[in-house]
Amino acid sequence: MKIRAIVFPASLLVIAIALAQGPIAKAWKKQVLTKDFLTEGLAAGDLDGDQVIDLVAGAFWFKGPDFKEAKAYRPGKAMPVKSYMEDSFLSWVDDLNGDGKNDILMASHPGRDLTLYLNPGKDGAWPAHRVMTEAATESPLWTDLDGDGKKELICTQGGKFGYAEVDWTDVTKPWTFIAVSANRTNTPYVHGLGVGDLSGDGRADIVEKEGWFEQPAAKDGAWVWHKEPFAGPGGAQMLVFDADGDGDNDMITSLNGHGYGLVWYENRKAEGKVTFARHEILPEDPAKKGAGGLQFSQLHSLECGDFDGDKRMDFTTGKRYFAHNGKDPGANDPALAVIFYNRKDGDGVRWEAEVIDEDSGVGCQVLAVDLDGDGKLEFAAGNKKGVHVIRR
Repeated sequence: MKIRAIVFPASLLVIAIALAQGPIAKAWKKQVLTKDFLTEGLAAGDLDGDQVIDLVAGAFWFKGPDFKEAKAYRPGKAMPVKSYMEDSFLSWVDDLNGDGKNDILMASHPGRDLTLYLNPGKDGAWPAHRVMTEAATESPLWTDLDGDGKKELICTQGGKFGYAEVDWTDVTKPWTFIAVSANRTNTPYVHGLGVGDLSGDGRADIVEKEGWFEQPAAKDGAWVWHKEPFAGPGGAQMLVFDADGDGDNDMITSLNGHGYGLVWYENRKAEGKVTFARHEILPEDPAKKGAGGLQFSQLHSLECGDFDGDKRMDFTTGKRYFAHNGKDPGANDPALAVIFYNRKDGDGVRWEAEVIDEDSGVGCQVLAVDLDGDGKLEFAAGNKKGVHVIRR
């Protein structure tokens, strides 16, 4: 299926080049799959069983490895840039029903439906099953929370943080939401969510902008709330991994998904308790610059991965172009795509920033994924700039 291309004015590219901050890595090359606004998020996985990774963008999937062929698996169309893609904010590729074919799980506008599209193994419409009527927050996560080898959907529902469990005997049945908190918000548009073991007990915890919920040993036990002023308005995916190599997990987050600021929190133990030391990567003040002399706004998605193969975990982010249709701070600045490399600095970390593109950016998701099987990670995103892959 051919997708109509949206041609951006040449003046926009000129402005982007003129305003770009930081050196652009010439070794990175961008492939534009389409300039259409198809999705706010992007997913990757083998959808046709040829052992090659494909990409999912809204109602379409792009066949790898060249991504030149787009196929529709459900009704959908491109939207104007100054609008929202109501039915595709985040998505994931996974084999949910265990038939050996990868399916598509898609979260629509925050707080609305979560839909499972089962892979029929042939072209045409995929059977759709609404498994949740409310999967809130701006960055729900599909991951194994309890360590049983099965994934859960971490999100909010009714203002409470928690997770939705799948009935693995019939994945199309409505999923069961289990709250781990009392009511914490009156909006589905909560920014900032992460999962990872912060306590060091081997169990994954749930992280949000104002603190973290410690997972109990017993499944029916109470999750312990630890208040921590992580991220003010809140940003995007909150990454939990051992950044400084000292054996415990740290946390990285943008401070405001529609403003400025990027930090990492060093996990420290004090008198047997988990504490955090805050380290600035990019300042909240838009007039100031941070790592690599950079400053940009709307860091609405983050993903970690070892981009340079040095066994230290890096991460990537960028600008979510026109997230609120030009109403956010710095909205007209270049849509940067950036990798932050993890460099050892004594016992700490120095984040080395590399701008890999200045006219693409991120959506509600960004991927750090090896699309071509060469052992190197690519950057991939879908947003109001279209769908793009950036690779060495």
